Amino acid sequence: MNTFTARVERGTGWWVIQLLEEPGLVTQTRRLDQVEAAVRDALSLFPELTDDPSNAKIELVIPGSCEARATRARQRLEELRREESSQLDHIAALAQQLADSGYSYRDIAFLLGISFGRVSQILKERDVPKLTSASD
Repeated sequence: MNTFTARVERGTGWWVIQLLEEPGLVTQTRRLDQVEAAVRDALSLFPELTDDPSNAKIELVIPGSCEARATRARQRLEELRREESSQLDHIAALAQQLADSGYSYRDIAFLLGISFGRVSQILKERDVPKLTSASD
């Protein structure tokens, strides 16, 4: 998979995008969420740059300190979402283990710090993963 770096700057009513790699492709979009698709479209015109533009990794460089802080905040939110997903799987397994041990839904809710309704929802789901050891 090829990686391309796209410098994105605000124009009048447009975002102007230029690849930092040769040949320095230039394109534009109205919104930031359209940048990656526009870059991929431009890359498709140059098959010598990448054989698969749809799978190319596009890294955005947006100048400005506020923009840099926003980008870091977005990256951190993505990390937190991945961590949350992992923790939710673990909590579901713990809830199942506690239920199998005879704990009431309200006691499980207290132990896990979630609502009684959430415990009920978790335990009704079909694919609750099992913990690998009782010491987890």
